[in-house]
Amino acid sequence: MTQRSIRTHEVLVFLGAQEETAFFQRLRAEGLFAGEELAPEEADELRLAKVLMEELGVNAEGVEVALHLRRRLFALEQRARALVDALERERERR
Repeated sequence: MTQRSIRTHEVLVFLGAQEETAFFQRLRAEGLFAGEELAPEEADELRLAKVLMEELGVNAEGVEVALHLRRRLFALEQRARALVDALERERERR
């Protein structure tokens, strides 16, 4: 299944922002969301970045760290689920 990419501009419009918005310019300067299209997961990260910066006062560097930790958490959860599934299959075979 192919994931549909979303234009960055469309996500910003949905969030009530524009590419000229200060929070987005700071994110781009930090090297985040540099492309013109985003995967659905990246679009959600952009939404989260807006909340972190505009509502909680987190700077662009802090957003980068938060997004990195969030990605790692999701990856670890996925690995843990895979391990549980493998253990359950092994138990069923015995």
